[in-house]
Amino acid sequence: HFMERERERERERERERETLLSWNLEMRREGERLRTFRSWPPDAPVTCGDLAKAGFFFLGPGDKVQCFCCGGILRCWVQGDSPAAEHKRHFPTCSFILGRAVGNIPLLNGLPDSVDGQLLSQLQRMTMDDQGATGQAVYPEMEAEDSRLTTFHNWPTEATVQPDVLARAGFFYTGHGDNVKCFYCDGGLRNWEPGDDPWQEHAKWFPRCEFLIQSRGQEYISNIQDAHFHLGDTVVREPSPEELLRQLQEERTCKVCMDKLVSIVFIPCGHLVVCGDCAASLRHCPICRAIIRGSVRTFMS
Repeated sequence: HFMERERERERERERERETLLSWNLEMRREGERLRTFRSWPPDAPVTCGDLAKAGFFFLGPGDKVQCFCCGGILRCWVQGDSPAAEHKRHFPTCSFILGRAVGNIPLLNGLPDSVDGQLLSQLQRMTMDDQGATGQAVYPEMEAEDSRLTTFHNWPTEATVQPDVLARAGFFYTGHGDNVKCFYCDGGLRNWEPGDDPWQEHAKWFPRCEFLIQSRGQEYISNIQDAHFHLGDTVVREPSPEELLRQLQEERTCKVCMDKLVSIVFIPCGHLVVCGDCAASLRHCPICRAIIRGSVRTFMS
């Protein structure tokens, strides 16, 4: 019984390490941390902006927050508290607080504090997407193939694609299901099937990735694109103004919660029908029922 309890504790510690790794990858962006504060108590004595800047994301319930780097948890905030100072006081060995290179990505400089937090996050994500195509990796700490390979330590044993093949194609494991991301362009893929080639999938869905271009060449990417995408002629009938307005309002609304704006395009079917919150729990597209192999965040202009 003692050995069994010890094994269970070790499994629990491993699950905690996996969770922390996943949070570290996603929450190292200040904009992503800021997005978690949607249900932050409006009468809280500290602002969500100061908390996100100090490395915290909203964990809940109440006013409980957690550091993306050290995993430290703080709550019961009072008037006059400084999130950065409290972080340093309670977790003095945190690498983020000590100013070390832990991959933190701050919000864009020069933007006013009054700008909505979600807009800031979207602007930052767009900047990261652009970097993937203009000479700078989104996840520079994952540039070495060995670094990417180490993230697959808890890769599902039933997965049909081997970690070394995925790592070689630029992908690292996010810690959820069989979801992987490219270290350079941030392109995400999941629900791998037998016979899938990570290089081909990379070229099919993220052809502008500079790592992909340098590794396989533009001709390889063009051939993959030509083989999988054929656009036919489309006849478009112009609606009346009132009908157009109704269609636009309907198209911009999430088809699951019927509340938030659509923001996630599913791969490979290409449907843009759900918001970010609803997309996380879906395995099949609600429109065509196709298996969701990946997703891309989009922004309405």
